[in-house]
Amino acid sequence: MMEGKLRYAWWFVLVGVVILAIWKLFLPHGTYAYVQKADSSREIVVYVAGAVEKSGLVHLAPDARLDDALKQVQLLPEANLESMNPAEKLKDGQKITVPRKAVVISPDPAGNSSDPGGVDSVPVVSSAPVGIPVSEGGKININTAGAAELDKLSGVGPALAERIIQYRTEHGLFAKAEDIQNVSGIGPKTFEKMASQVTVGP
Repeated sequence: MMEGKLRYAWWFVLVGVVILAIWKLFLPHGTYAYVQKADSSREIVVYVAGAVEKSGLVHLAPDARLDDALKQVQLLPEANLESMNPAEKLKDGQKITVPRKAVVISPDPAGNSSDPGGVDSVPVVSSAPVGIPVSEGGKININTAGAAELDKLSGVGPALAERIIQYRTEHGLFAKAEDIQNVSGIGPKTFEKMASQVTVGP
């Protein structure tokens, strides 16, 4: 009889050890504390370039916004943040290009024509209204123009202008004018309307 009780006691101890091993092996992975710790250890990495002191990778929390990334880089004085959305939610591997403010040189109101390089000489780039990012020839630079300027292009409205800026922020500057067709809503026919109005150069 004593031997039977001893056998039951050993079985009880063995079952207890097995239950304890299973609990340590599986239970922590399903607990809230474990999940919370796993979430907090994650991060996303974005690449910031353009009008910044030094282009590079920025490590952020999974729920980071564009404003969080901009706070971690040294912006240049000519950085144009008006065309960017600071509330934009970022994703891992995203490239952020900070655009530069357009420099518009107005014509000489006095009509001076002194020698190039002289003290009083004023180079005239375009006679377009001040405030519109233009290049020589009066074309709008799609790499630096804001929503108001892009809205002036043939076939482009306010919604499409914002879409161009969004694409530029996510994918970087346009290498050539034809690349604007990569923006959703701009096809060959729309580009044909604006082809003579756009440029990507200075």
